[in-house]
Amino acid sequence: MARKFSIVSWNIEHFRLKTTDHEKVVSHLKSLQPDIFALLEVEGKDVWRYMFDEFPDHSFFITEGKQTQEIMVGVHRRLRCFLTQRTEFKSGRTFLRPGLFLTVQIDGENYNLLFLHLKSMTNPEGFGLRDDMFQHAFRLKRVLDKAMGVDQEAKFLFMGDCNTMGLDYPYGQAIDASKEIRRLVGRARRNRMKLLPKDYAHTWTNGRGLYSDLDHVVASRTIHFQSWDGKAVKVVGWNHHPPGSAAFNEFVNQISDHCALYCEVH
Repeated sequence: MARKFSIVSWNIEHFRLKTTDHEKVVSHLKSLQPDIFALLEVEGKDVWRYMFDEFPDHSFFITEGKQTQEIMVGVHRRLRCFLTQRTEFKSGRTFLRPGLFLTVQIDGENYNLLFLHLKSMTNPEGFGLRDDMFQHAFRLKRVLDKAMGVDQEAKFLFMGDCNTMGLDYPYGQAIDASKEIRRLVGRARRNRMKLLPKDYAHTWTNGRGLYSDLDHVVASRTIHFQSWDGKAVKVVGWNHHPPGSAAFNEFVNQISDHCALYCEVH
């Protein structure tokens, strides 16, 4: 089965041309050769112009609002696409990020892609806002399924920095990160979706021994993905360097503390 398109989602922490090693960002992206890529935590209008010049075969879209961190999406010109901003993923908070909802049409079929950067923090507010945002994503899946007609399922996925870091709560009621992820797996299953397995266990590090699994891809069962040893998502970034090495520290400190997620739709 031929590849239809490839996708990358990558949280580049506080992506500014003045403070981020943007040349290495571009080099990393170009090594993956994605047809579609979403960059999270974009700050500053100059980033758009720089990426526009570096990727002349892509069209670019970016979220708008009072938030300081935007989501920027690049789509290869060979793909017909339609993109909208979904403000419900702000969950009523002015400075939270909306989602970017992209539809690409291939061989008469629509593929619906939602790029998200969900609320962080382990306090009750952060956990509750993430839960609400996940609920919006699964509600969108049900709406898309209904539009398909009886006994049909939409080709829908959402991906990005889901910040699945759990909940700190007293009285023995805390929820660790792994339990939040298991809850996400169950919700996906009930909505005829699945959490795609990754080829590396962690996607974020502080560079000093702390690691977390924050970035995910959740997809409809009707979408077929390339698999590498049973894993549908490649984690690509600082994890390719020995911890503590110069290359590892350079990636974490000058490029991003998040790895990129890469997958291919077939």
